[in-house]
Amino acid sequence: MIWLIFILIVINPILEEVYWRNFMLKKQMGEWNRHSAIFITAFFYTLYHFLSILPMFQVPLNVAAVVPVFAAGIFWGYLREKTGSIVGSIVSHALADMGIICVYLFVIR
Repeated sequence: MIWLIFILIVINPILEEVYWRNFMLKKQMGEWNRHSAIFITAFFYTLYHFLSILPMFQVPLNVAAVVPVFAAGIFWGYLREKTGSIVGSIVSHALADMGIICVYLFVIR
């Protein structure tokens, strides 16, 4: 359990932010304006998470579960663009994942 928590709080935010907000967002910025690039990247980030959430919940809970994911994707995209760095989005993502783990450990479980 400790290794899973470590991976979810440390490794996952780094890997996801480097991919989505560094690689994909930069790639989209070359083809779209700033707002469209952030929206498109957040949409595909949400779709990626929706596919993993789909088997966990039934409709409409699985759809509702990805709404905050989309909002976070938009926020992290703007944070990345505003600061010019992915450090803020990595830290924010790690804190969000920590919150999700705490809800699971102390409320759901």
